[in-house]
Amino acid sequence: MIVTLRFVRHHLALLIVTLLAMGLAWGLCVSLAAASSPSPATGKVVLRIGWTTDPDNLNPFIGYANWTFEIWSLNYQTLFGLGVDGKPTLDAAAQYPTQANGGISADGKVWTVHIKPNLRWQDGTPLTADDVAWTYNYAIKNHMANVSVQTIGIRDVKALNATTVQIVCSKPKADMESSSLYILPEHIWQNVSPQAAQRSYLNSPPVIGSGPFETVKWVKGNYLEMVRNPYYSGPKPTIDTILFEDYQNADTMAKDLQSGAIDAAYGILPAQYRSLQSLKGIQAIGFNNYNWDYLDCNCYTGSSGGNPVLRDWRFRHALAYAIDQQKLIKIAENGNGLPGTTIVSPNTWSNPDYHWQPSVTDAYTFDLAKANQLLDQAGYPRGPDGLRLYKGKPIELRLWAKADTDYEQTEGKLLAGWFKQLGLKIDFSVIDYGAMAARVWNFDGSTYDPQFDLYVSDWIGYTDPGPTLTAFTTSMIGSINETGWSNAQYDKLAVQQETTLDLQTRKDRIWQMQQIMYQQAPWIVLTYPYLLEAYNTDRWTGWTRALNGHGPAVVCCSGAIASYLNLRPRSASVGGTSNRGWIAAIIVAVAVVVGVLIWRIRRRPTDAVERE
Repeated sequence: MIVTLRFVRHHLALLIVTLLAMGLAWGLCVSLAAASSPSPATGKVVLRIGWTTDPDNLNPFIGYANWTFEIWSLNYQTLFGLGVDGKPTLDAAAQYPTQANGGISADGKVWTVHIKPNLRWQDGTPLTADDVAWTYNYAIKNHMANVSVQTIGIRDVKALNATTVQIVCSKPKADMESSSLYILPEHIWQNVSPQAAQRSYLNSPPVIGSGPFETVKWVKGNYLEMVRNPYYSGPKPTIDTILFEDYQNADTMAKDLQSGAIDAAYGILPAQYRSLQSLKGIQAIGFNNYNWDYLDCNCYTGSSGGNPVLRDWRFRHALAYAIDQQKLIKIAENGNGLPGTTIVSPNTWSNPDYHWQPSVTDAYTFDLAKANQLLDQAGYPRGPDGLRLYKGKPIELRLWAKADTDYEQTEGKLLAGWFKQLGLKIDFSVIDYGAMAARVWNFDGSTYDPQFDLYVSDWIGYTDPGPTLTAFTTSMIGSINETGWSNAQYDKLAVQQETTLDLQTRKDRIWQMQQIMYQQAPWIVLTYPYLLEAYNTDRWTGWTRALNGHGPAVVCCSGAIASYLNLRPRSASVGGTSNRGWIAAIIVAVAVVVGVLIWRIRRRPTDAVERE
């Protein structure tokens, strides 16, 4: 039998195309893998985590994004860490100071803290009490706004010897052990001017700290790489490398989690959350982690580009009655959340529980009729066209939502609709977060001059409610008090709770602060949305959830880093490139094409040959 020339040409061409496709596919895979993240050395234990938002700045005096704290908590140590039960743990400190062991003076103003011996920075340099003292004094004396709530009440810090530091306070400090001031290496940061530290210093990798992992590379918009610190004083992690990989598309991230290209995903969408819940080998969880969504009102009475009606608490009070929280949860959050009340989250603390809950009669309910009545009573009448007036002119308010958060945009649209029913002219727009932040913290020279009316956003509070509430005192205006709100009674209670060592009395004062803020409504807490994440349980064991098993297991753990220390691979297969799932899929596809080709060649003889 002789194969015809036409048959040979046809199949030779098909074979060439197939081989070219294989080469192109393989080249594309290699290119994608190289572009997305590095390929760690063979034998390394690699944890790959996907998220949809980049860190904002690796400098602890500048960065403020929630997920950036995750990097700092792994890269740096604090004197006291955070346990999975939400209570302080020993980190750099060797023991808990008490009055009985001489660690706390009789008047509660002087703390003597012993740190662990033989601590080292990630570059091998010894870490001593001098570094601890230098970090605190650098932050205090240079008025570092970003960490100011952590150092309130601390007057001076001294190194008594290499492993003992003395912290002198102006008054007793109730939140000393829950303070999360990251200890910085003096031999590096002493060369950074305070002005640069607060405005321009990027703290580029390698980021030297003393935590369990060191940031060695950051390709913004692509990935951040951390490697295990051989000098870490705590439990030795099994993980050699952590790769935080950026995704522009949450759908793609969820698919990569299913394929095994990544091991965990943070920031998944509600639809993906539901589908991931049903998959074997994937654990999908939703949780509140000190976080809330809010409507921020520009209350600042100084130089401001905000509409002056927002300075009137009665006006803000009316707005609170025009918000349907249940609809926000149902439509914007797909049912994944709880109605919001205060900036101290529920189901977070116990013994004592710091969350204050308004009574049924005091709680805001969705009541447009009441909201309109309150505006009438507050002196904001409707004009002939139905728009409410302030000094004879229609009230027009800008309302913003962040461009990178879809559900907050939905919340903003719903709020705009309800507020329009009050006779308010609402200019709703989606805005880049950087542009929004620049207007919220706008300065005219050295004068704070916020240029906004209303915006929807989200916050994750501190692990101690004191600093969270203190962030909105008068002294914090122009730094982290986004509202510009000021209340003398609230300020007084903030000082009192800071210095109250009796837990029950402190709780009562923290409850009073929440009551005042709730009634004044500078921040209207919309919901307590569930943060959504998922992780692979087939390939990893040791995932450890914070907040006594009700919080996150990875990312946004607010300093509870147990998962990173406890994780163990179930097999030696953990590692490789982030696109290995796609590579495998393409190889399988090519194999199928080749198989079909062979099958066709073997089936061809009866009609593709000529008999002699």
